[in-house]
Amino acid sequence: MAPERPSKRWLDTPEGTRQPTAVKALWLSLCAGAALAAPLHGQAPDLADLWRVAASTLGRPAAVQEGPTGVFWNPSATVGRARLAAGAEVLQTADVVSLSAILAGVTFRVSRRFSVGVLAGRVSVDELIRTTTSPTSELGEILVYEQFAGAAVGAVLGPARLGLTVRAHESRFDFRSESGLTVDIGGRIVLMPRLTLAGASRFATPDLAGHQATDYYAAAEYQMRTATLWGSTALVFGRYGFTYRPAGAGLEHTLSGGIALQDRLRVDLGLTREQGFGTASWRPVVELAFRAGRYRVSVARGSGLNAVGGVFRIGVGTDIGP
Repeated sequence: MAPERPSKRWLDTPEGTRQPTAVKALWLSLCAGAALAAPLHGQAPDLADLWRVAASTLGRPAAVQEGPTGVFWNPSATVGRARLAAGAEVLQTADVVSLSAILAGVTFRVSRRFSVGVLAGRVSVDELIRTTTSPTSELGEILVYEQFAGAAVGAVLGPARLGLTVRAHESRFDFRSESGLTVDIGGRIVLMPRLTLAGASRFATPDLAGHQATDYYAAAEYQMRTATLWGSTALVFGRYGFTYRPAGAGLEHTLSGGIALQDRLRVDLGLTREQGFGTASWRPVVELAFRAGRYRVSVARGSGLNAVGGVFRIGVGTDIGP
């Protein structure tokens, strides 16, 4: 029997030399979703603006967020160190705002170069009631929420990590409902051992037209020094990032500094120059993250948008497999 030619056995070539069939299929499906997004209401509902409250609790610029829930901010976070990782976050504002949110994600490393992920989230404004001549509720609660579900794919290309996310949105404001699709891209590259650059879009329309819920992020992270603290290696970081909003808000700048004690403890402090209602102000945020066994726990507190009450976020994540 004649030996098989190499061209007939490309699926058996070593990992990394060719894309696995499953990854190719996923790439094609995500690209097809991007192509179909425009005729299928290819933009986020107006209530997607509510997700900006979550940004007010980030101790690091949005573009350099990592982990399964970090895919929400930058699709390149789909590529992680663990083979399988999962995470969830909950967010709550002061009673004067009564906004709450939940965000969850799972990532899976298909091969040395490719990863896939799924994510979902819901943000809502609670305790809105109907009244007539009485201050008590007589006609039931007013529903206000925005939710989404999406799929992501990430790839490693030399020193860079790239990602693509497709999200389906659905929202409701009382009796009014909206839906839509958005397609986001993101990247992260290590230019030198201490310097990392990152950028991403969030809730972008396929035609890149400006929409009030669309944000574009960019950030630089620099490892300022390495020190020894309590017998462990401590890394000190400095960061700068900005958010560009095409629909009128312009640029918002973020300065952040942090210290990481190996993989056990991290503290981040950030300041964001926020613009809104014709004014600009600096909004502080503090975030503490630590490892408890196989779980990562993070707690953050921001001053809230336009200083209207505090915003709190708690997250839990875990890595499964090497």
